[in-house]
Amino acid sequence: MASTRKILIFLNPLANKRRRVLLNVLIHELDARGFAYVHFETFPDVQKTIDGVSASIADCTEAIVLGGDGTLHQAVNALIGYRLPIGYIPCGTGNDFARGWFAEKQHKAVQEWVQQALDSPAKTIDVGQAGSRYFINVAGVGFDGELVQRLGNKKSIWPKLSYLLAALRAISSYRARSFSLAGSNTKVMAIAQRPGFLLTLANNQFFGAGMHIAPHASLNDGTLAYCFIEKCGWLTRFRILNKVMKGTHANHAKVHCGQLHAVQIQTPDLPVQADGEYVGKTPMIIRTIPAGIQLRR
Repeated sequence: MASTRKILIFLNPLANKRRRVLLNVLIHELDARGFAYVHFETFPDVQKTIDGVSASIADCTEAIVLGGDGTLHQAVNALIGYRLPIGYIPCGTGNDFARGWFAEKQHKAVQEWVQQALDSPAKTIDVGQAGSRYFINVAGVGFDGELVQRLGNKKSIWPKLSYLLAALRAISSYRARSFSLAGSNTKVMAIAQRPGFLLTLANNQFFGAGMHIAPHASLNDGTLAYCFIEKCGWLTRFRILNKVMKGTHANHAKVHCGQLHAVQIQTPDLPVQADGEYVGKTPMIIRTIPAGIQLRR
């Protein structure tokens, strides 16, 4: 009897030895089980990916994503409306989402990754929304958004070092600006209008190839974990950045952390990144979408 499962294999087409190995093992497993499947390769433009998925997803019962944070970001934007269970096999450069989602289970054999993507139960988790773009990991406004805009699509085999070096080069010259904020969170409104260095809205805990920006973030609490870093001197910025690497920055006097459901950044022309992708400039509303997708683990 033929299987009723049909898998959309969603992957980054750029050459990657590990991704190629994982894809070959996945296809071998699908063939062995008699599952139908269809390949879909992402486009550089997210909207083209969304349009392409709509033409490829007919009769698919689930999806498996092979790639890094950028590929997962595209998958969330393309698949969010279909409510399909999604398996995720991380094989990118930074893999920040995987750090928080899989935690101690990150280091698996190839066959184990394939089996968890096919067989593990799907858990319902939140996603974020920055303007018209969805994100699964972290959105950043201000310094982080500008840094991602500068880096563009440059990738490195040492992603954490590349991010850190770029941050160190830019951190002393970045000019803090007032963050005009609107929303219902009283703690956030208390810091509105203060000059700020960085505002992150986190669905998950890590960004910047392993920097622990939001230890207080949870993927299924219906909120985003915010971290606001006030205007401070360059030496204090370096000290806070060092603390962010360890996840110990929340107790610093210039750092404000908490949870919110939505916030409107009214200050114009602040750059915004989401999941390491540049998504535009403020003004922008950033909010949580509770129970937005189903992801296997």
